[in-house]
Amino acid sequence: MKILWRQLISLMQGLSILIAALLLNACATKPVVEGPLVKAEWQTKAMIRDMKANKSQSVSIDMLAIKNQRVRLDVTAIMGFQVASLVMSPKEIAYAIYPRKEFYYGKNSEKSIERIIGLSLHPMNLANIAFDEPVRGPGWTCEQDISKLIKSCENQQRSIRVDWKDRTEGQKKVVITAPQFEMQWLFKAPQTEVQFKPETFTLKQPDGFKAIQIN
Repeated sequence: MKILWRQLISLMQGLSILIAALLLNACATKPVVEGPLVKAEWQTKAMIRDMKANKSQSVSIDMLAIKNQRVRLDVTAIMGFQVASLVMSPKEIAYAIYPRKEFYYGKNSEKSIERIIGLSLHPMNLANIAFDEPVRGPGWTCEQDISKLIKSCENQQRSIRVDWKDRTEGQKKVVITAPQFEMQWLFKAPQTEVQFKPETFTLKQPDGFKAIQIN
């Protein structure tokens, strides 16, 4: 009986050592993400209110972005109905508005996406918001919270404000307000282990769509 008990204790000690070794190995090989976020994919939902027209629309927005370089947005409504697709760099933009069968392309500027959301804001700032970066452009001032994360940005001249709220484990809520406009934007935690193909950030004119150049 004593011999059996000693064997059982020895077996348990061996298992403990094995488990500890496996845990140490897992910790040693676990990839560590260091430095600021450079590229990512976000799944988001937004409630957009047009107070002038007294209309609201809920959409899903999938964003893929390389910081300060390339961005793609795919906007869908209820039941996966396509609303718009957009690709851009700091200088160029192209987007398709599916319900209107219109395809826009040309220079990227603060006026580029007014047709989609009715807001005069340089489209690259949508990616800046996702990356927790300040809104850029003339007249913008921003503040940080006690954790040195961006908290709010405001353009008093245009009465436009962006507030970052409810950050929890990579998730967040961003509220964009302007005269006659409000957007509540809910972000899931970003996917950072992403590999983008070159065609990800290209958008061709769909068949039957009217092409409109942006100057």
